[in-house]
Amino acid sequence: MLKRQITKKDHPDLLAEMGKDLETSRVMVGRMDQWATEIGLDDVSEALYAAFIALKDAQETADRASRTLADEIEKEGRDR
Repeated sequence: MLKRQITKKDHPDLLAEMGKDLETSRVMVGRMDQWATEIGLDDVSEALYAAFIALKDAQETADRASRTLADEIEKEGRDR
């Protein structure tokens, strides 16, 4: 557990970790969706697919935000 104040410099790494967690969740939901489809649970499969897409979008957004923040921090360092 962090014993210090989280700063802007920590955000890219935290967002990158969030992206990894979202990727893990997306893979798991994708597998559940496949299983639900295989056994004919169409309503469950549709809901899981929607969750899969939402997780994919969230992961991509977290990854972009991480890169953007890292670039901003690097630029701020160069400007000093």
